[in-house]
Amino acid sequence: MTKIIDIIPPKSNKDDVVRVVKKEELQTKKKLPKILISILAFIFIGVGVAYFAEGSASVVIFPVVRDVNLEETVYIAAEKTEIDFENNILPGEYFEETLNFEDIYNATGSDDSATKAQGVITVCNEHSSNTPLKLVKSTRFLSAEGELTYKALTAFTIPAKSGNIPGCVDVEVIADEAGDAYNITSGTFSVPGLKITDYYTTIWGELKSGQTIEGGSTSTQRVVTEKDIAKSTDLFEDKYLEAAKQSLVSSLEEVGTYIYFDDGFKQDFDKFIVLASEGDKVETFKIKATITTRVLIIRKADVDKYIEKKLLLSEENREFVPNSLSKEFTSAEGDEDGTTLLLKVSAQTYSKISEVLILNDVKGQEIEDCLSILKNFPEIESADVTASLFWKNRLPKNKESIDIQFDFAE
Repeated sequence: MTKIIDIIPPKSNKDDVVRVVKKEELQTKKKLPKILISILAFIFIGVGVAYFAEGSASVVIFPVVRDVNLEETVYIAAEKTEIDFENNILPGEYFEETLNFEDIYNATGSDDSATKAQGVITVCNEHSSNTPLKLVKSTRFLSAEGELTYKALTAFTIPAKSGNIPGCVDVEVIADEAGDAYNITSGTFSVPGLKITDYYTTIWGELKSGQTIEGGSTSTQRVVTEKDIAKSTDLFEDKYLEAAKQSLVSSLEEVGTYIYFDDGFKQDFDKFIVLASEGDKVETFKIKATITTRVLIIRKADVDKYIEKKLLLSEENREFVPNSLSKEFTSAEGDEDGTTLLLKVSAQTYSKISEVLILNDVKGQEIEDCLSILKNFPEIESADVTASLFWKNRLPKNKESIDIQFDFAE
């Protein structure tokens, strides 16, 4: 048996490409299907969660609104402690405050006062006749400078000279005019009345040591007039009556639970003193006073209770639309003490609607069914219902996930 061995190599094609597959590529090909499976699983889970999630919902209720008005004469009685609905009487209370005030005002009158200088001079006589000389009251003495004139306050006699020693006498004199220019401490004087006699040169006066002429002055001083007192009194009353009233108003506003009326304020001066009289020579003067202010007030809570009762809100199970209540008090004709008032009220009201009842009716309902249910409530004008998950047309079954709001804008 002959054995044939084929030693001819196989033919090769030059165009054949030999591709070497790396180990990493083989691993990537194996991972891709796993990642794709994970993504698809995540999507399916998300869709499932979204499908079964309830989300949240909002229900906006627009209640039926009714306009109401009330106009009644109301009486305030301080002796009452409870509201008398039958006789329209509200209990009142007096608030009182006593305050002390004082102020300073200027005197506008004037008084020109002046004084004349006075003093003592020594008058001497050295006439050769050796006889005394008598001179009358108001004898004039002229200063050496010839500017200042003084007069003797009394008649006087100048002794004759003794030997070579002149006879002298002290004489009280007063300045001819007022003013401090006549205040002097030294000087010599002539006697002009003796000018035509031979005594003129032998009779003279002088201020000796320790002698002065003083006390002369001129001044203008303020004086309180009748008009000053009247005007300052009016100004004081206007200013401090208002200040006392505002002080009591501030106290009431701080408490914030009372209603008061301008006509109800009463004020009295317990003390009013003008510390000056007409003619007093002062620059300023003071006024002091004690003012008691009182006002009749009513409690806001009593007014609200009265209005609610008169409008039958409790009986009809109604409430005021927020910020719709307007109430006005005016003084009744002929009322002088602020105890009779005209009450005018305007407001909007709506029936109370139980949120619990609404939640029980609409939870888990489709939106259209929910709107139909709400439409059957006579107290509801209309409603808006929205759900947070757009692909679900249904409200959550969980009541805590439903937000109910009341809107009065329509």
